[in-house]
Amino acid sequence: MRTLLSLILAMVLFIGCQNKQEAGVPVLNLAALAAIPLDAPIDSLAKGNTFIDVTLPAGARIEELSIADLALLKAAAYRFFGQVKLVDNQYVVNIKEGKEIQVSDELVSSYLKAISSTNAYADSLKNEGQEILLPAITVEYRDALLK
Repeated sequence: MRTLLSLILAMVLFIGCQNKQEAGVPVLNLAALAAIPLDAPIDSLAKGNTFIDVTLPAGARIEELSIADLALLKAAAYRFFGQVKLVDNQYVVNIKEGKEIQVSDELVSSYLKAISSTNAYADSLKNEGQEILLPAITVEYRDALLK
């Protein structure tokens, strides 16, 4: 079931994030990010209050990043997605600025844009009569980012 949810989320975010590369915003495929194992767990970083900032080149791809940057991205995603809820088949985010979760505004902005694009994509499909059900962000999904 977790694999199916990850695949659905990856597909939706991949399609929703296609325009990010043109704007120079990192493309963040969250299911792919969760699938990449780290050398060491990042529980203390993700659950702590150390400020997280990652400078990524425009159009950065996950497979091109260092393990250190991947760890930071996973920790930032863990914090961010702790603030995301699924309401009426739309993702709702309870934060507006990175300082609320000790993550750089650039990363939070990237995640917010990805969420917005995903919601817009789900709406466009619904308007065409092809409704999809977005998966909820579960504790299990967030915990997968810690490994």
